[in-house]
Amino acid sequence: MRYLLTFAILSLFLPIRLGTGLVLLRPFELIVLLALIIGLATGRWRNLAFSVGFLLLLPFFGWHLVSAFSVDAKNGLRELLQMSTVGAFAFAIAQEARWLETQKAVNILLFGMVLILAYTISWHVAHGYSVGWKHLTDPKLVFTFLPIALAGLLLFAKRAKRRGLWFAWAGILPLLLLSGERKAFLICLFLTAALLMRGRLAAMVPAIAAGFVGLFMLSTTMDNAYVEKQMQTILDPLSMGQYEYLVATGKYAPGDTPSNVQRAFAFTLSRQLISEHPLMGVGTNQFKNIIDTDFSGLPGELRLGIHGEFQRILTENGIIGLSLYILIWIAAWFRLSRTLSWALSHGLIGAAQARLLPLVLLVPCAFYVGTEASGTRAFVTLSLVSLLPELTRHGLCLSLRRTRRSHPGSMRHPRFLGSPLAGNTR
Repeated sequence: MRYLLTFAILSLFLPIRLGTGLVLLRPFELIVLLALIIGLATGRWRNLAFSVGFLLLLPFFGWHLVSAFSVDAKNGLRELLQMSTVGAFAFAIAQEARWLETQKAVNILLFGMVLILAYTISWHVAHGYSVGWKHLTDPKLVFTFLPIALAGLLLFAKRAKRRGLWFAWAGILPLLLLSGERKAFLICLFLTAALLMRGRLAAMVPAIAAGFVGLFMLSTTMDNAYVEKQMQTILDPLSMGQYEYLVATGKYAPGDTPSNVQRAFAFTLSRQLISEHPLMGVGTNQFKNIIDTDFSGLPGELRLGIHGEFQRILTENGIIGLSLYILIWIAAWFRLSRTLSWALSHGLIGAAQARLLPLVLLVPCAFYVGTEASGTRAFVTLSLVSLLPELTRHGLCLSLRRTRRSHPGSMRHPRFLGSPLAGNTR
């Protein structure tokens, strides 16, 4: 079951999809269905667990569906099928959390993402792309999630393995720069500052500022036009996105990118729709329908959905939907912090690990869903975030029980997944 659920996550990075008249099918749906059948038919989930993290997902999923059916029946049915699949995945994770070995699962995820990364880069190089490795829509997401998985592993790795992991980390940075995935590079920059500063926010701010200064200096010496333009959009994002210039002239303003222009147009339109429908929104997926109907004369690259879940939910599901969505994130942060405080008080982890884990996992995931288009991957990310406190707590308890069985007389200072990082335990 551990392998099935891990492969289900990895399948979201694969360029395998089947378009139907109603939904877009991936291997994810089949793997989740198989896991559900095995778990229920074999009696493995005889005592069902409905954790807080799982229950917190249900109000938002329910409101998302109500909003979808308010648009039309076909739209509602499509979202019902998608929510059923994601809900089944979250349900399976909630049942398996009691036995899931976190470190092994992360190792499998990391190994799979490295293989997908190698395939993505090789495919682009073979097709003549020395930079800008973003032409495979699904596999390019590995650039975003690989640093998060590696940071989690680095956080709990034993001292002897950390040097090798830091070498791997240093090797990822130039790959992210060449890939052109700006959100992945920003996430990696944030994680680097968090890890080096041991999660101390007062030290992280100047470290991140120093990273941007270094990026600016690098941009002045870069001789590749594509990479230079991507870095400039990171350093000065407010100067980009002139969609009025594109509409008037039929071409992009100097230094602009299609992504930035589309985001600027979507933000302007969504702001208008939010002011008109603040409480309940215009309806799930209705934003794209409005663009196709009222702005059919615009270039195709502008007529896309909103790239950002917080903005999309407020536009399509209103203040009610956004409140239910944010509640999941806030609850995950406080529940995870409470679990880590308990682990710290029992000597299972160090102070730096307790500070870093929420920063390493929750902040990058929030940044990802805040800048990415809606879909199965965004909902799966939300499900994992909501269930993260349960996964952490059960992982700690599992490690504690095993340590007690193997070393019954040495439980004064047990360890979880590796030696705690140095840091003040207060």
